[in-house]
Amino acid sequence: MALTEDEIRASLKEGMSLYATRLHRANLVLGNRLAVLRQEADLAKLPDGRFDQVAREEMEVADRRMQANVQICHPATPFLQEVS
Repeated sequence: MALTEDEIRASLKEGMSLYATRLHRANLVLGNRLAVLRQEADLAKLPDGRFDQVAREEMEVADRRMQANVQICHPATPFLQEVS
């Protein structure tokens, strides 16, 4: 039996809420790690701007990977055609 629109909405809401919670937690972890590593870079006496450059390079790699994952896992095409 097919889900009703309200059931679909409730399921989507739950999924999006879980996603937002996990993303928020991941951002907290990343922010804390960046703060610690920035202090380590200062202790290591990295040249001015070097930490920012390295962090930017690594973020670009991670961003490309996330974009590729979205394209693979969440294509903008119908997943299945219903067969009767």
